[in-house]
Amino acid sequence: MKISKIRGLVAALFAAVTVVAPGASIASANTEITFWSWRTEDKAFYESQMRLFEAKNPGITVKFTPYLNTEYNAIVATALTAGKGPDVLQMRPYGGMANLSDAGNFMPLTTAEVPALKKLPTGILAGAQGYKDKKQYGLPYAVSALGVMYNPDILEKAGVRALPQTWAQLQTAFDKVKKAGFLPLGNAGGNGPALEQLHATVGPTFYGGTAFFNDVVAGKKTFTDKGYVASLKAVADLAKWMPANYQGIDYNTARGLFANEKAAFYIGGNYEIGYFRSLNPSITIGWFPAPKANAGAKRYVGTWADGSYAINAKTTQKAAALKLINFLGTKEFGQALVDEIAFIPTAPYVKINDPAVKEINRWRTTLGTPFLNVVGFRFENPTSSSILQPGFQKLIVGGTTPEQLAKDVQTAVASWYAPQKGKS
Repeated sequence: MKISKIRGLVAALFAAVTVVAPGASIASANTEITFWSWRTEDKAFYESQMRLFEAKNPGITVKFTPYLNTEYNAIVATALTAGKGPDVLQMRPYGGMANLSDAGNFMPLTTAEVPALKKLPTGILAGAQGYKDKKQYGLPYAVSALGVMYNPDILEKAGVRALPQTWAQLQTAFDKVKKAGFLPLGNAGGNGPALEQLHATVGPTFYGGTAFFNDVVAGKKTFTDKGYVASLKAVADLAKWMPANYQGIDYNTARGLFANEKAAFYIGGNYEIGYFRSLNPSITIGWFPAPKANAGAKRYVGTWADGSYAINAKTTQKAAALKLINFLGTKEFGQALVDEIAFIPTAPYVKINDPAVKEINRWRTTLGTPFLNVVGFRFENPTSSSILQPGFQKLIVGGTTPEQLAKDVQTAVASWYAPQKGKS
């Protein structure tokens, strides 16, 4: 979306959603608070939960508004920097919105105001802290994990008797599925963030997982390392298994191919499961960790503390906003989130009942490795993600090479990240 279009959208939003200036009087005894999200697919869930919140808090109403995930950051940034925006919002993890928190746009949260924060592990809390001041700006609500989802019925029809353990075995399985008349892979090329998540799933086994993460963070290795280049090539190699005309297939259409049982595999996060089931409640979904690059390599599950709930620092409805945040931290809400959307909970008091999510979480706890770009390199501009997302779209159509894309990422990160400065 062009910047002018985003600004126009935000301007239109201000006509309906405006944070009242400090000191202004409130005409009605009823309080309406606004709540923004990038999860358009969860709209029905959140609206139903807001009705439950309203029933428990007479006099407070919540207007929930989700935006396209690819436009959300720009919309939020434009609104907040103009002194407007929602009362409560979903905040991107780590560096996704650190520039906004460091600029004072979010209200710091304390354990006195939000007791649920006391029960979360330190590593989870870090995903919702400021980059510079390390204050707690969000209540983390989910952990995400990346892997390969599959349709067991299609695999049975295609004669795939064992789940792939190596990269070569995965491609053999793709061949069998294709010969059986099904699409091997539902992933496509029309959405840069989805391609970045695909890479974060299959890439770690090529570049070395957590060891490489630690080395590149410390400046001991760079993004031009041959293992990292190999991980980019792996994404390019998957293009031949994608649907016809994959370059122009958008995110929801790609996911629909798997949900509607046209494609045998989909590579991505556990958060896709809820969307798949919303399209096709009868679908059976299996999951396994991304195959290892070769027999001697290791398998990894990319993982990170995902989004959190935050409060606009300029809200005039602090008391109501805190009530909503605390509702979002309850066991009842957390359990509904996990049961209905298939998220992995951050809170130890929420139980995972879904067999597929249990399996994902089991592998996550044993094979987990940080999502390299999200956890490490989104704190300043240009971020690694801002280079990789359009870069992958070029890569899968032959518009660039793995080597050049690796150089582009290194140049971007080295421009602001001290341990990488002067390195190529």
